[in-house]
Amino acid sequence: MKYYHKYKVELEAKGYRVDEHGYVWDSMGNQSAGEDNYGNVQSKDANVNEVCRLAEIEQAKPKPKKVKAKKASEEK
Repeated sequence: MKYYHKYKVELEAKGYRVDEHGYVWDSMGNQSAGEDNYGNVQSKDANVNEVCRLAEIEQAKPKPKKVKAKKASEEK
C-alpha cells in the first residue's frame, strides 16, 4: 500500500486526487505529492502535509465500542 492511500478519503474531501501509483494531484492537475519506487515520500504542498497530519491524529483516536441492546426475550 502506498503512503497516501491511507489518507485518500481525507485528501479527496479537500479537493485532491490520489491515483493508483500513490501520487497526489490538486484540482488544477498539478502534482502535489508522491512516493517513489523506494518508498520515499515527498510533497510540494504544505496543505497535503497538514491534511495527512490531521488524518493521522483522527485515526489514532480510540473508537467507541458499540453496546448491543438486549432482546426482549433475553430480558424475561
